[in-house]
This record gives sequence, structure tokens and C-alpha cells, in this order.
Amino acid sequence: MPLRFAVLTSLLALAGAADASPMRVTVEGTRVQIGDLLRDATPEAAGIDLGPAPAVGGTRLIARDEIVEALRAHQSTATARLPESVRVTRAARTLHPDELDRMVRAALPRERLPRGATLRDVRPPQSVTVPAGWTAVSVELARPPRRAGPFSATAYLDLRRGDELIARVPVRVDLTLSAEAATPDLARGATVTLVVRHGLVEVRASGSATADADVGETLPVMLRPSGRIIRARLIEPAVAVALEEP
Repeated sequence: MPLRFAVLTSLLALAGAADASPMRVTVEGTRVQIGDLLRDATPEAAGIDLGPAPAVGGTRLIARDEIVEALRAHQSTATARLPESVRVTRAARTLHPDELDRMVRAALPRERLPRGATLRDVRPPQSVTVPAGWTAVSVELARPPRRAGPFSATAYLDLRRGDELIARVPVRVDLTLSAEAATPDLARGATVTLVVRHGLVEVRASGSATADADVGETLPVMLRPSGRIIRARLIEPAVAVALEEP
């Protein structure tokens, strides 16, 4: 018997014996898979994708026909009777202000703060509901201006599941900027070593910074003695990598 005909026959038999009772399932991931709906699915069938999970607070109805079609497309079968439909919801968690405060402080250690900045206070929003199931937490904070004194900014608390960002929560933070924060890593007019890379070849030349810059930023560098201006990215306080051919 041809494989496709055997698979189709098996699917039709399953569909005919489907359980007419509705079914409810809660998922944590950003995608819905056969294994979320059929707990005893074979390893081959369990990983079959059925599309995106609903947003927090919403639901998604998956009809039996969608499950059958997905199985048929992958030439797979299920070992259990198929429900008429499945109502899928997204697992969620409510983060209260005190928990948000702790999460930001834990994810923003002193070495992650901009140079010369001290964290004075965290001002989280009211309780916020986010998707559950994150595996890593980080905080993104923009570089503050080069000046001393108090400064308020928005930090973004990122919740990730594996490599995927599942939630981003804005949280206000208050910083104190010292005189060190007002000093750039490389001042305008300072000498900088320009690194030019071409394949495996690396050449270094002397230049001058034509603007203030911090490590990680792009700045124009004037080559000596030609005076040509090259865009470069500062990778160390006195070393920049050319972003264009000199």
C-alpha cells in the first residue's frame, strides 16, 4: 500500500473517532505544537508546528481539521483520538512593583552601569502581566549624556525564552552621574590607533579623533599625515577599527 494512502487512511480513521468534547490547553512557548495538544504524541509528531500562540489575555481556537492537515503534511499520525477543537491560551504571570524592582537591580549589576553612573532608585510601573516561561532576564539601558549630576532614564527589562524575546517591560531608573561620566573614553583631538582589516591582513595607522567618543561608538578619524577622514568604531579607549577602506 503506498505510504501517502496509508497515512491518509490512518488520519481519516482518527478523525472519525475524534472526541467531540472541546479541549482547553495552556502553553508557555510562542508557538503551538502538536505535542502541546496531544500529550502522548510520538516524538516525530510532537514537534509539528501549528502556528503562533495567542497573546497574553487572548485565545486561539484550533480546529481538528487543522491538526489533521498538519499531520498529513508531515506524513505523521497521532496515537490518540483527536478533539473537535482546542482552545489555546498563553500562560501568564503578573509582576508586581516590588518584584520588578528586585529583577531590575539583579539584572543591572554595577559593572553593567555606564561608567561613572550609580543607581539611586528604581521606579517600577504598576503591576504588569507578561507571558510566563522566560529563561533569562536582562536590562537594556541607554548611555546617559556626558554630564555630572542626577539623571532619570528608562531601562528595559527584557524577558527571554531561549533566544526569543517574549516581553519587554519599561522601568524608570534614577542615576547619579559623577564627573567621570562627563569624560568621554576618547576626547576630540586625542591620538587614536586606526586598525584597517582586509581579509586576514591587518594594518595599523596613527590618526586623530575629530569628535568625542565612547567605546562602541562610531567616530570620524583623521589619518596622519594625509588628513583623510575615515569612519571607525572605537573598540578600546585609544583603538578604532575602520568601517571603510582608507
